[in-house]
Amino acid sequence: MSKREKLLERLKNNPNNATFSEIRRLLKQEGFTLDRITGSHDVFTRNETTFVIPVHNNRVKMIYVKRVIELIEQTKDEIDEKMKLTKRSNYELSYCDLSL
Repeated sequence: MSKREKLLERLKNNPNNATFSEIRRLLKQEGFTLDRITGSHDVFTRNETTFVIPVHNNRVKMIYVKRVIELIEQTKDEIDEKMKLTKRSNYELSYCDLSL
């Protein structure tokens, strides 16, 4: 299990004790960049997706931790689906090539 997976699992089990640095690390690993900081709100972006996290005393509220986890899992599901489609289309292409 990688450090990223361990951190994600720990945050799932106990979202109340998340620090902003942990959330920032997870979002950066998912391809988000810190776009801007407006007061206590940090704005992360990736492609067309924007995610705003209010930070107070290096702590993130539980609702935002849960949203980050949902976003990461949704991204993982999308990647898995694309991989399945790619594998399927490669297989079909290979099969068609063999039949010629």
